[in-house]
Amino acid sequence: MKILLISANQEVFPDPVFPLGASYVAEAARASGHDVRVLDLMFTPRIRDALIRILSETPPFDAVALSIRNLDNAAYPLTKNYLPSYIALVQTVKSLLPSAGIPVIVGGSAFSLMPDLLLDALGADYGISGEGEIGFPLLLDALEKGRPLACVPGAVFRPLPGAPPVVVPVSLSPEGAGSLSGYPRPARTLFDPGRYVRRGGMTNIQTKRGCVFRCKYCTYPLLEGTSFRLRLPVDVADEMEELVRRDRIRSFFIVDSIFNLPPDHAEAVCDRLIERNLRIRWSCYATPAGMTYSLLEKMKAAGCDGIELGTDSAEAGMLAGLGKSFSVEQMQNVSDWCRTLGISICHTLIFGGPGETPRTVRETCRAIAETDPTAVVAMAGIRIYPGTPLGEIAERLGRVTDRKQYLDPIFFLETGLESFLTEYLTSFALERGNWILPGIVPSIEPTTQRLIRLLGYRRPLWHLLRFRLFKDRIYRDR
Repeated sequence: MKILLISANQEVFPDPVFPLGASYVAEAARASGHDVRVLDLMFTPRIRDALIRILSETPPFDAVALSIRNLDNAAYPLTKNYLPSYIALVQTVKSLLPSAGIPVIVGGSAFSLMPDLLLDALGADYGISGEGEIGFPLLLDALEKGRPLACVPGAVFRPLPGAPPVVVPVSLSPEGAGSLSGYPRPARTLFDPGRYVRRGGMTNIQTKRGCVFRCKYCTYPLLEGTSFRLRLPVDVADEMEELVRRDRIRSFFIVDSIFNLPPDHAEAVCDRLIERNLRIRWSCYATPAGMTYSLLEKMKAAGCDGIELGTDSAEAGMLAGLGKSFSVEQMQNVSDWCRTLGISICHTLIFGGPGETPRTVRETCRAIAETDPTAVVAMAGIRIYPGTPLGEIAERLGRVTDRKQYLDPIFFLETGLESFLTEYLTSFALERGNWILPGIVPSIEPTTQRLIRLLGYRRPLWHLLRFRLFKDRIYRDR
């Protein structure tokens, strides 16, 4: 089949993110014998004109697939809802298709969070829930040959016209856990990796999928499974070396839910990178749980110059309430080790969860400030998603009474914190200058962001907050 795959993400803050998921799915479809063209909307200013041009090709496409990465920016109260733009995109595509029989298929991480609701909301014909590398080619084959869709893992479809959508279950873990060695590498060259580096400073890469933790709000276990599935460390190093040699990319962000676990896998990845001597730099998400000084040493030797630590809170009761698997002391130790080794650290915090009080907010802010981090990203309110423990709590409390409420950005903010939280965090952040409040304080201007990248800065922008100039810039107009 001839397939048009559209990457629908247009969010440029904090940086344009390379469509890694879409490139994995594109390669899987190509490997199954399908002819895949892509349209990346990130750098497409006139979307309708671009669609008219590409959909007028001869012969026409047999199917159009949309990959949607995020439903919204998950920030409160400065919330951006992307769903209306996706609905308009599907309507535009359908209006331009040369035949009503050409199906529109939707997938991606955002779609997989509530696939039945989104299939109806978007007005699409079919969907793929979960990882698309297996399900998407099977769905295409089933549509082409008239086979039952009920046998396609992750398929989302209406069994009869007008009937509610059904979602075919797909198992990710623990039975399917272990290795990702059978998955193809992403088809990066279908997109423009160099442009993403010029505009975003780095490219993304994955060393594993899944997460063994049970954080109350997190969707990683829903999307990737509840156990780790690992890539071979040599394959990770091979891909990074290929990007260095072919595209001259030397800055990476590892997008695993957690890089430092399992520790033997993280160490093996670092060993392979050290052996290659690629002269690269990279950052990652990490957790204090299981982190050791020796692993951080090896990460630094392999090129790691910064970690985004999923701290969430620095008050013992809130850590337990959020389902975190580490102590305040462990967080402090990791912060000390990073400072000793010269690894930049950014704490990510979320305030307002069940049981949060002004006291716990103040305690977290005090404890985090004492670690002397490079930067802090703090969110007020927690985006609620169906299927998460926090979603179940919200439903029990009557804050969510209809699943369709999840389609709009809905946040958990403990009663009584509404005015205190935003005012306190703004005041606390203003005094320090290296705290970023995405939902409270507007981000830096796009022109400033682009200038920084045009000047060749190739690290996450939060690294700049160690400089007074950029600390002042964030709050200049407040």
